Amino acid sequence: MKIHSFMKRLNATELGLGVTNDTYIAIPNEVNLSDMFINRQALEIFDRKTGTVFTPENSNIMYVQTGQNNQERISGFGRYFEMMDAKVGDEILIERMEDGTGIKYAIDFYHRNAIVFQKNRDYVEALTPEKIQPYAEENDYCLEVVIDGKPETLLVKFVEKRKKKKTSPRETDFYDLRIQGKSILGNYSYQEYIEVIDDGKRLGRMKTYYYSLIETMEGKDDE
Repeated sequence: MKIHSFMKRLNATELGLGVTNDTYIAIPNEVNLSDMFINRQALEIFDRKTGTVFTPENSNIMYVQTGQNNQERISGFGRYFEMMDAKVGDEILIERMEDGTGIKYAIDFYHRNAIVFQKNRDYVEALTPEKIQPYAEENDYCLEVVIDGKPETLLVKFVEKRKKKKTSPRETDFYDLRIQGKSILGNYSYQEYIEVIDDGKRLGRMKTYYYSLIETMEGKDDE
């Protein structure tokens, strides 16, 4: 038996909150899912969360190799994300199970209740404003977190409001992340995701994906 498992934590663009309004799962360049899916073939996939079976007749969930910069995605998630009330930082799992009886796909979804930031060139954008709002102090936010096992006070300090690009339709609020009066943004790379998990208020990098392939020998009846 073979079980392919691909987990992705969702960002704003995948949820259709960007300029294009597309809904999909972006596949990182480091992951090759060509053995897990057939290109541009709509899936029949069972949702463990709701018991719904998505088929080519009622949905258009499919793996797509776009041909642009080797970009790959799993598209057609608009209805599903709406059903799940999906938010930035939530987790989606897709599995392919292959045995002697054939191939089956399953999907699962998990709300992680995370406050998520993404680093721009100098500062961060708050991607889950509704989750950080309870910690507002005028233009800033202040919350107790745990970082590297130590309790600390995190100050999310408002810096400026500006457009990300000249062509952006609206301005974005940008913040610095400070602990004990010092910025911690030097610890993170451009476009990296930083999160505070509601369970225990742990602060750290958001692992955006996970892939595994498990192969087992199927048992045989004694003769």
